[in-house]
Amino acid sequence: MVATFLTAIVSFASTNIDNIFILMILYAQTYNRSGIVQIIIGQYLGIGCLTVLSILGALGTQIIPSKYIGLLGFLPLILGVRAWISYRNQRHGSEGGEQKNTQTSLISVALLTMANGADNIGVYIPVFSGYSLVDFAVTAFVFAIMIALWCYLGYILIRYPYVKRKITKYQHILVPIVLISLGFAIIIKSYIL
Repeated sequence: MVATFLTAIVSFASTNIDNIFILMILYAQTYNRSGIVQIIIGQYLGIGCLTVLSILGALGTQIIPSKYIGLLGFLPLILGVRAWISYRNQRHGSEGGEQKNTQTSLISVALLTMANGADNIGVYIPVFSGYSLVDFAVTAFVFAIMIALWCYLGYILIRYPYVKRKITKYQHILVPIVLISLGFAIIIKSYIL
């Protein structure tokens, strides 16, 4: 059981390091409690779906063929282009004005989390192979705690004045670049490499 606990921590941390940066960008786009709650719930839904798919895959049930998982890469691409167009429209609508904060939706956070973590399935399935029901329960518990820790770390990091100032100032550039790059990386990794 200790080995399962440690394996769950290492597999979650190693596959979700990039998620902290995405969380910081999401937190920078919202300043109210409702938006923060939607980001947290979206993270739980997204990583929860990835975990369930991985468990089912480890049990031998192929719900989604691996060639279709790469299609999730189009979601960050679409969100990145939408963010860029939104910024451009705001800039042309109010020259010299400060960028308005956008509100992220629970569904978009969950889908973005799934798209960003689509490759996690390839790590989780071999790890979960041969797990007992207790091992699955321990892993789910560890993942739930790690999601909370990741959400907290992303929230704390964005609250540092320097980090917050830079991300807020450049989010109109960062958000589209990160999302579009993420989309291309998922598609390339799934279909080319």
